[in-house]
Amino acid sequence: IDVGRFCTVHTDKTESFRRPFQRNHPDFYDEEKLEQEMRRVFDVCHGCRACFNLCESFPTLFDMVDKSPTQELDSVPSTQFAKVVDDCTLCDMCFMVSCPYVPPHSLDIDFPHLIARYKAVENRKKQESIPIAKQTEDKEFIW
Repeated sequence: IDVGRFCTVHTDKTESFRRPFQRNHPDFYDEEKLEQEMRRVFDVCHGCRACFNLCESFPTLFDMVDKSPTQELDSVPSTQFAKVVDDCTLCDMCFMVSCPYVPPHSLDIDFPHLIARYKAVENRKKQESIPIAKQTEDKEFIW
């Protein structure tokens, strides 16, 4: 298992493929590792720009980096990543059509899966902050 990208090893290098999620891996929901992966992928996307016209998430990402103090991703606070995520429609066109770096390429880019992972992490954080209702013996719910 490649823990950094939560994928299984694939040996056929003749055509692109999608790696499955490993949601049960303890690092999948690790926010620090998610940020590292987002920075890695966003940096590759910013340098390539092949997907600039697919959905609003890419112009949002490129403008965010281009307008940052160093014009590099390192000067963009991770709190701004939510804008990119919100603009992604998860249409999968970047993965299926435009990206030259999808597996089996060594850069192993899967932008839609990264966005879905971000949403899963955010959703888990929201669920943890919601009180869980428990049913009592007399069928009443308590918080």
